Amino acid sequence: MDTVGKNANAIKAYIQNQLKEDLEYDQMSIVEYIDPFTGEPVKKNKK
Repeated sequence: MDTVGKNANAIKAYIQNQLKEDLEYDQMSIVEYIDPFTGEPVKKNKK
């Protein structure tokens, strides 16, 4: 039975979705060292 290429589109879509989710997660976990609203250094991380 030949299954090569049968799921290529599904695999491609899955990988693209994973890359998108990884990028979004990375953006959420960026630490702010300068407050974007005031421009002053952040003294303490809020979690």
